[in-house]
Amino acid sequence: MNKVTMNEISYGINKPQDLLNKLLLDGEKIDENPHPHDLFNFFVTAAVLNEWVVRYYSNAIVQGIKDALEDKVAEKLPVETSSWVVDKQCLPNQGCDVRRHVFNAMRICWGTANASKHYYWQKSSGISAIEGSPNIKNWYQYFFTSTDSGIYIEYDGEYYTLLQIKQILTQFYSGLLSYLESSVIIGEKKEP
Repeated sequence: MNKVTMNEISYGINKPQDLLNKLLLDGEKIDENPHPHDLFNFFVTAAVLNEWVVRYYSNAIVQGIKDALEDKVAEKLPVETSSWVVDKQCLPNQGCDVRRHVFNAMRICWGTANASKHYYWQKSSGISAIEGSPNIKNWYQYFFTSTDSGIYIEYDGEYYTLLQIKQILTQFYSGLLSYLESSVIIGEKKEP
């Protein structure tokens, strides 16, 4: 028996574009000192959007993109990802592959959403701190951590501000959905 999808029974959000619109609205509330409810909404929406893209395009999405979105390999994101993140000022280290930063931002949202739902942080989340100012521990962090005020999240030894995460993900998901809509026909896989 097939499971009924949000596309078949819905309260108004039934496809990834609808969830992206919610993420963009949630993102408008993220500033240097956001309300915790707004953070919760943003992280959970970003984490859910990722899963929705994989499921909605399940018969059409190429395996590499699916692998990246299912938390496997950043390098499997399309090369076009770099062009989707137009404002690269949001990247902590602009010399790194944009896909790495997108993947890190997605992982931050997945880990935070999971902890928000289940109360406990998983060791595998890679998140070691959420704080008002970064605790610089090495030269990499010294050179590639933002000096802007706001909330900082340390992920896998690298600091991202909430504003950076918001800017990275809203640009990425906007580009990804446009890419998927223009390169696939729902239900039929087309190689990019």
